[in-house]
Amino acid sequence: MEIRYLETAEPGLRWFRAYYRQNPQLDLSKAINALIRAEAMLAEFPMSGPAYEDFSAVREYKVRGTAFSLLYTMAQDTVWIIDLRDQRGQRSAEVLRLHAHELRARYRTGDTPTTRTT
Repeated sequence: MEIRYLETAEPGLRWFRAYYRQNPQLDLSKAINALIRAEAMLAEFPMSGPAYEDFSAVREYKVRGTAFSLLYTMAQDTVWIIDLRDQRGQRSAEVLRLHAHELRARYRTGDTPTTRTT
């Protein structure tokens, strides 16, 4: 499958680069290589990541050796990257809301979250 990044992934990609540049003790080249390996894995095995929270059409694949993961969905023989998520923060919740409202119609992907019962 082809890998494509949606517009919603841009802030996550910027944060990824900034985080590694602000922390020189971390290896940016290793992190980039881990991201490339994650993309290759998803291209070959797109169902590798588990469903993300209440979004059945959104999956999450952890980027090994980093605190980041890829939130993605699949449609039209393409893996659409919604966000490069810092797993320590909540920024991705807003990205998923944007995905659900704007991108679902544009790319014909995604679904609405299910209701949790406790």
